[in-house]
Amino acid sequence: MEAKIIFKNGTEITAEMNGNSLILMDEPAFPEDLSVVTVQAEGSETVFNYAKVQPCASVDGRYWFTFVEEGALERTIRELQEQNDMLVECILEMSEVVYAE
Repeated sequence: MEAKIIFKNGTEITAEMNGNSLILMDEPAFPEDLSVVTVQAEGSETVFNYAKVQPCASVDGRYWFTFVEEGALERTIRELQEQNDMLVECILEMSEVVYAE
């Protein structure tokens, strides 16, 4: 069965579908923003909010994967980590200014 994967930025990928697994010939370069991923197959549509790519296997050189939704706690931790990384970067930049004087 064939499935169409549609990402928030409009990128579309066509994949083979076997159960919940999606199959491609090679591992694709997924868009960075996976906040909305839609999978359409045989008249049905599944929408994943805050998706993560879950690799399943590499069989016969093909890439098997599925999407799972990031839970609220995981999303909060990721967002806090991103904020922390940004603050650390700002502190490092400020320290370079202070030490340069």
